[in-house]
Amino acid sequence: MAERVRQESAEREFVTNAAHELQSPLTAIVSAIEVLQAGAKDTPDRDVFLDHIERASARLARLVRALLVLARAQSGTEAPRTELVALEPLLAEVASSLKTAEGVSVDVSGPPDAAVLGNRDLIEQAVLNVAENAAKYTEEGRIELAAHLAGGGAEISISDTGRGIPSADQDRVFQRFYRGEVDAAGGSGLGLAIARAATEAMGGEVELESTQGKGTVVRFRFPQGASLIEGASLSDG
Repeated sequence: MAERVRQESAEREFVTNAAHELQSPLTAIVSAIEVLQAGAKDTPDRDVFLDHIERASARLARLVRALLVLARAQSGTEAPRTELVALEPLLAEVASSLKTAEGVSVDVSGPPDAAVLGNRDLIEQAVLNVAENAAKYTEEGRIELAAHLAGGGAEISISDTGRGIPSADQDRVFQRFYRGEVDAAGGSGLGLAIARAATEAMGGEVELESTQGKGTVVRFRFPQGASLIEGASLSDG
C-alpha cells in the first residue's frame, strides 16, 4: 500500500512538473502564431516569427524527451540511455538561447575535446534550467558556462555575477516549488529541482556556492568524463 501511495505521488509530481516546464515554449509558439495570423505573415517580419516557432518547437521536443527519460529513470522502469556528449557545442547552444539583461555577456569555456558519457537530453535540460535562472537574476556583469575533465569525470559549471542566494535559502533552492522569499521574476520553483533530478538520474551530483550580492556558481559533476580526441576513452584528468 505504501509503495502504491509513493508511486501515485511521484506520478502527480511529474505531471505538475511537466505542465510548468512545457508552458514556456508553448506560450512562445502560440504567441508567434497569433502575431502571424494578425497579419505579420504578409510583412518582412514573417521569417522572424517563423524562426521563433521553429526554435520554441525544437526546445519543446527536447523538453518532452528529457521529461520522459527522467520519469522512466525516477520510476525505476528504465535507466537513461547513455551516449558520448560533446560539451562545448552543448554549452554554446544553451548560451545562445539565453535572454539576458542589456550589457550582460555570456561566455563559454573549456577544452573542445571535453565530453561526457550520459544522456544528452537530460544534461541539456539540467544546464539550461540553471543557465536560465542565472540569466534571470543577473542584471550586470557576466555569465560563464564552463566544462572540464578531472579524475576520470566531467564537470560543468555555470557562474554568474547576479544577486546571489541568501545563505538561509541555499539548502532549499533545489527543492520542488521553492522560490525563496522574493521571486520578482515569477519562476515556477521547478527548474533547479528538475536539474538536480536529471543529474542524479545519471549518477551525477550538483553543488552550489553563492554569495549574496556577488553571484552564484552551480557545478554539475558526472562520473564518466571522456575525450573526443581519445575516441571516447575515459579521461585520466
